[in-house]
Amino acid sequence: GKEVMAMLRVRAGDEKTNVRKSALQVFVSLLKHGLVPCTAEDVGVLGERCRDPAVSVRRQALHSLTELLLSQPRSVLVQKAWLYGVVPVVMDAESSVQEKALDCLDQLLLQHIKHYNKSRGGDGRQELAWDLLSLLSSEGQELSRYLSKAFLMWSKQNKFTSTFINNVMSHVETEHSRAAWMLLAKVAGSSPKLDYSKIIDSWDSVCRQQSTSSDTVGHVLCVMGHVAKHLPRSSCEGLRESIQSWLKESQCPLEVISPAVETLQRLCQASAAAPEEAQELLNQVCGDLVSTCESYISNIVLKEDGAGQLQEDLLVRHLFLLGEAAQLCPAKVDKHIFLLVQSILASSGSKDQHSASMDSEEMPSSQPLSQFRGSTMPPVVRAHALITLGKLCLQHEELAKRSIAALARELEVSAAVAVRSNAALVLCDLCVRYTSLGDRYIPNISLGLRDPHPFIRKQTLILLTSLLQEEFVKWKDCLFFRFVSVLVDPNPDIARFAEFCLVHLLLKKNPVMFSQHFIECIFHFNSYEKHQKYNRFPQSPRAKQLFSLKGRDNKEKRMRIYTFLLDHFTDEQRFSITTKISHSILACFVDEVLPLDLEGNELLSDTFAVLSCKEIKLSSMRSKPEEDIQPDEDEMAMANVVMQVAQKKLISQVQKKNFIENIIPIITSLKSLMEQKRLPALKDLMNYLREMMQDYRNEIKDFFAVDKQLAAELEYDMKKYEEQLAREKESEQEQLSGAQGEQSASLERAAAPAGQNNNNAQSSVSGRPSTPGSIPSSGPPGGATARADALKQPLVGRRAASLSTLAILNSARKALEDRSKQRSKSLGRSKPACPEARGTAGSQQVSFQSLNQQSSGEHVAVAGRAISTPER
Repeated sequence: GKEVMAMLRVRAGDEKTNVRKSALQVFVSLLKHGLVPCTAEDVGVLGERCRDPAVSVRRQALHSLTELLLSQPRSVLVQKAWLYGVVPVVMDAESSVQEKALDCLDQLLLQHIKHYNKSRGGDGRQELAWDLLSLLSSEGQELSRYLSKAFLMWSKQNKFTSTFINNVMSHVETEHSRAAWMLLAKVAGSSPKLDYSKIIDSWDSVCRQQSTSSDTVGHVLCVMGHVAKHLPRSSCEGLRESIQSWLKESQCPLEVISPAVETLQRLCQASAAAPEEAQELLNQVCGDLVSTCESYISNIVLKEDGAGQLQEDLLVRHLFLLGEAAQLCPAKVDKHIFLLVQSILASSGSKDQHSASMDSEEMPSSQPLSQFRGSTMPPVVRAHALITLGKLCLQHEELAKRSIAALARELEVSAAVAVRSNAALVLCDLCVRYTSLGDRYIPNISLGLRDPHPFIRKQTLILLTSLLQEEFVKWKDCLFFRFVSVLVDPNPDIARFAEFCLVHLLLKKNPVMFSQHFIECIFHFNSYEKHQKYNRFPQSPRAKQLFSLKGRDNKEKRMRIYTFLLDHFTDEQRFSITTKISHSILACFVDEVLPLDLEGNELLSDTFAVLSCKEIKLSSMRSKPEEDIQPDEDEMAMANVVMQVAQKKLISQVQKKNFIENIIPIITSLKSLMEQKRLPALKDLMNYLREMMQDYRNEIKDFFAVDKQLAAELEYDMKKYEEQLAREKESEQEQLSGAQGEQSASLERAAAPAGQNNNNAQSSVSGRPSTPGSIPSSGPPGGATARADALKQPLVGRRAASLSTLAILNSARKALEDRSKQRSKSLGRSKPACPEARGTAGSQQVSFQSLNQQSSGEHVAVAGRAISTPER
């Protein structure tokens, strides 16, 4: 049974749609009949398929989960899996999947709710409905947003009859109280048919009871707010006074302050005949709350012994209530309140904040809060002061202008996670409210992507994604590069979340954003600043250090970013980017616009690695012809696939022609210059040439038919490069065997032939030349034998070749091993038995000379760039 379930779990993630769908059907059949025990891993597979890319699989997963739950209604594990799998699907992009999810929810949540007096102990469907609703009102509160969408859609269908409302109301004073109030809060907005007297009585009991959960109190307040417009005026006034005094006496839990103030607003609007009258009433009611909060905070902040009387939870409540009430009566908020909140924010215990802020992103020199240096406030108080200040700034633009720099400073220098988190939230809200004001602080916000705490990094991702989606922020300066750097975050969950944000949320809105920024990515992540156009935006030294990915140690991370971006290119973009890289990077070195120094070497190394990777190749060159066409259910879809295949082949032919006419001349010219400078990146250039020899064999044959000198040079270089890699591999194998020999018995070492040791020593020396130049400069094929013989002579008499160092040879050796594995796999041939066979086998090595001999004589124009000639 375990083997079968393991196989089905694998098949549920198969690349073929029909296989995944069938696997789910078999999966649920085994589980619902109890043939195998149901585990969290099993139901997790069903939940994951509710978010499958294929519509048919998502629908099947919804059906399978519902089927499993109906067969095991008392299983809490299955109940939770059903909720977390089905409820979020009400926001699915496909309407048919939305409807399926709504049907499942309606079937299990709404249809079986009966009046409490008519409930029977054996009614399993009603028990299941209340079990699910209880989970939603407790552990599953994060699903509330999705559930609200479902109830909104149901209200448009007139699902909530007076009978249904009365049935739910009958449960509010029972063991289902919490779930019933949650359900009423969802339906009250679309149904005036409520027993108002029962709601008012419930509020009176909630006020007196301390044991009522905050969630239930919040739901009761929400219901009252929704039905306020249907209440008599006297009832509205009574409820308003009750809630107001409840807030002033600080009896309200912190989580309920916001819904309580919102209910006050609705009650004031229901009591007034006109909007002006409603605002006047709000100024009176909320102004009274603001005055109460101001008085309490003043006693703490301004009095000498105020800090000694500090009760953290009370101060936090008053700060939060001040922010909520002040938004409804901005006319009642004076400068004294601004200063009180600012003084709490300024009273930091960190003495080195000023020096730390000197290294932060550029900010205005004026820091209005520097005058306040009071006693140290706890981090939680300062965090709430930030939120309150943000709410005040939303209503008062001048305050926002004076405070935004201090908010940005807190984001960078505060040691408290809560303070940094709230500072980021406030800054992003200000970017929405005052776009031009907040735009310049986006670099400060984006520093949160490198925050030490994972929570801040993920929150910053969410905030920036939201701003970019709504176009309050643009992809400019460093933002794109900082965002994509999260793809290599040390926390894999955050890295995966960044992938989701980029591909499924942002790339759909701007399909060209990856290709637009790709060239500059290579410059930016190498910290290369010598180009006149790329990587020229201002950055502080701290920001450069935080986001730096330069150097050999980070090359793997850079390549992960490059390949991720390329993997989501269209074929048109891949075709275009190859030409752009050639002209924007390689040609700059050929034309001596950029110097061929060590920094340039790192840039070129990345560039050739990008050009050699499989992700930059057109899909038609990466897949077999029969893989291009996949069977589909729809004939129109099949026709579209055939059209796409034809388009890919056309683009492939154009790219091959472009490679021969525009890129090869640049590569050959750059190769000559790099040989003169003896740059280590020449190894990467040679690897790129080997890749191209395989992909463009026929085109290169035609190209070299008209330039036999160039063919001879490259033929010779490629041959010597292959031989050098083979020697290095042989040397490594002999060193490894020598190390194993040292660990064997001394008698066995003595029995080894002396000649073998000499041969090992000789090959080891020949494999590690001390002069620069593992890959010699270009030379004619005719001199190959003489030069090969020269390699066996003492190193003093050898001509200095064009590429060497032990580190490079080690890298080349690794490249050879990787390439050998790839070739063996792609060509279906066994690995050569020895390195010599690997280096000389005609079937494994692409030869320029052989291509030249087989050419048809077609002429291809060569751009007028200098090509190196071999030494004689």
